[in-house]
Amino acid sequence: MRISRSLYPALLVVASAPMFAAGVATPAVVGAPTASATATASAKIYQPISIAKASDLNFGAMIATPTAGTVKLDPAGVRTASGGAVLASAAGVSAASFDVAGEPNTSFAVGLPGSIQITSGANSMTVDSFTTGASAYLLDGAGASGLSVGANLSVAANQPAGLYSGSFSVTVAYN
Repeated sequence: MRISRSLYPALLVVASAPMFAAGVATPAVVGAPTASATATASAKIYQPISIAKASDLNFGAMIATPTAGTVKLDPAGVRTASGGAVLASAAGVSAASFDVAGEPNTSFAVGLPGSIQITSGANSMTVDSFTTGASAYLLDGAGASGLSVGANLSVAANQPAGLYSGSFSVTVAYN
C-alpha cells in the first residue's frame, strides 16, 4: 500500500498525539511512598486591659499676681511655680494616679489629653503638658501597674479667686 505524500503531515499529527498527551499529565506511580506533617493551630486571648482612678490631679492653692505664671506638678507630686504664680498651701497637692490591670508581663501605651480647661463660674485656666514621666509601660507578673500623671497649669495675670475644676481622661491600650 502506498500512502500519498499529501497525507504524511496528517498521519504524523495523529501518530504523535498520544506522546504529547503523556507528557502533559503524568499519572501517579502506584505504590509510591508519601509523606505528611502535622501542625498545631493556636491563639491566645488577652484579658481586657483596664484603668481606674486612684487619686485626682490637685495643684493645691496659689496666689495670682499682676503677672501671668505657670504651676508645674510633676508625676511624683512635686510642684513648682514660675512667672507670677505664687505657691500657697500645699494641702491636698497630688499628681493624678491610676491603677492599670491586664495581661501579666505585657506592655501597654498611655494616651493623655493635649489640654483641658478647668473652670470656676465663668472663669477658666488651661491645664496642659500632661506627662507620666515614663517612656515605656509594662504590667508586672500579676498584671498590675501604677500610673502617675502630672501637668502644667497656666495662671493668668490677676486670675480671679475661686475653686477651679474640670475633668480629663487617660486611656491605656496593649501595644
